[in-house]
Amino acid sequence: MRDTVTPTVKAERMPKSRHRRSGKNRPRSYETHAPAKKPGPSPSWVPATGVGLLVVGTVIILLGYLPTFSDMMQSWPVFGPNWGLVVGFVTLTTGLGFLMRWR
Repeated sequence: MRDTVTPTVKAERMPKSRHRRSGKNRPRSYETHAPAKKPGPSPSWVPATGVGLLVVGTVIILLGYLPTFSDMMQSWPVFGPNWGLVVGFVTLTTGLGFLMRWR
């Protein structure tokens, strides 16, 4: 029979990690920078103006299809027959811009 010899194992302590040797914790990335300030709430006129512009833009587009207004504005060379669409969509876009900034 063979004699089995078990090797002796020394119990060594696990070395401490480097950043904790001085007793201080290393600052994490989210702790090094100040948190960004959240903007305050919007004034009360911002949503009212945005909704008002959406309504006015819709009315302008609808008025462009009425014969009395379309004949009257036909003489304007800038917009031509599509003046209701151009002005209405610009007004709608402005209203949506106001509502996107609403907090």
